[in-house]
Amino acid sequence: MGSCLLVAALCSVAAADPRMLKGPYLQDLAPTSITVMWQLDEPSAARLVVEGPAGEKAQDISGARIAEARIEDLAPATRYRYRVEVGTQVWRGEFATAPEVGAEVPFSFVVVGDSRYSLAAPRRVVERMAQEVPDFVLGTGDMVDEGHRQDQWQQFFDVENQLLRDNVYFPAVGNHDRQGRGRTADTYRSYFSVPENGGENERYYAFSYATSRFLVLDSNEYSFALTDQTAWIERELVAARQDSAIRHIFVVMHHPPFSVSLHGGNRDLRERWTPLFEKYQVTAVFSGHDHVYSRAEHNGLRYFVSGGGGAPLYPRRPKSAAIDVEAVKKFERVHHYLRVMVTGNRIEITAIRADGTTIETTSWTEGTPPSTEPVKPGTWVPAAGAGAGPAASVAAPKATRGSEPRSVLWVGLVGMGLLLAAAVGVVRTLRR
Repeated sequence: MGSCLLVAALCSVAAADPRMLKGPYLQDLAPTSITVMWQLDEPSAARLVVEGPAGEKAQDISGARIAEARIEDLAPATRYRYRVEVGTQVWRGEFATAPEVGAEVPFSFVVVGDSRYSLAAPRRVVERMAQEVPDFVLGTGDMVDEGHRQDQWQQFFDVENQLLRDNVYFPAVGNHDRQGRGRTADTYRSYFSVPENGGENERYYAFSYATSRFLVLDSNEYSFALTDQTAWIERELVAARQDSAIRHIFVVMHHPPFSVSLHGGNRDLRERWTPLFEKYQVTAVFSGHDHVYSRAEHNGLRYFVSGGGGAPLYPRRPKSAAIDVEAVKKFERVHHYLRVMVTGNRIEITAIRADGTTIETTSWTEGTPPSTEPVKPGTWVPAAGAGAGPAASVAAPKATRGSEPRSVLWVGLVGMGLLLAAAVGVVRTLRR
């Protein structure tokens, strides 16, 4: 009789406290809101509590297979703690809301892709990334090997658990994340909540952070040929370049336009999308697909392949297309991630191996950095928006690190000449 009561008690505890399968994890970051998601082994009611400088905000969440809770009316650029309560169990995390769009604040993010197949390699990469304390994480796709397999999605969330509990993750859909004959992304879509501004399928979208706009694209073969996505890309690029609050545009997609590894550069992307990237002077393009690190430059734009998140590494192709060979400036077969720092007009991208050592750092300055010092009489000042605003950046080529606009050099030479002439005049006066 006693043993029966014990079994009944244990069963009731188990029923009251379901097991957390995935999460909680953070999605869809904005200046005044964020989404928290999780999955329990059975649908159960929960309570989400967010604690910040102004006190606590709480909301009750009804039971669902995958819970998706949106917290609104938060303060921009503010750190919060949160907790998910289910029965007697509590899971805790923290996050910082995005700054207001256009805010002149430095920020950083990490880029990683192709974590499928194994556990050990992606765990090392994730553990190293977690030490960065980024503002958010960008994924270049292929989180799993087969998009229909729940066990592989469970592996992904097990490895990424602590990172995604405290850092918002913006994913791109890879070819392996799809499923079935129709190559749909239904499972992928069920696990991620992204901004709903890219069409009904939620496979491409855009978001803003401070002075930057991010376009996350679906580059899978049957998708990128669709007129609606290509037209959407150009609409987004035009809008970003007309928005005085946006200075940089970053593009994220799974397939690389330029690569010298196993898959190579994608010709269709080069023909359809890279002309738009060039026309509207995208800051950088991040891709995965090839399980390597590489950096390419073509027509003034920088393209990074970051497919070293844990999947088996690929070799360099014995023979690549001439356009890929010419474009790729750096190549390494290694597990890694990228750290991106944005400070004003300066961009710095560091490729970091899983052991923490640096592959390389690339940095450059876009346009003319804004000056915070008072202007002295006689100092040349560019016209409003020149070199720094979106409209000017479309028409003018990007400045490379250490370079100066010719007008600045010319004015500097003229100024030196005037000073020299004045000095000569003073000397002559004194001699008289």
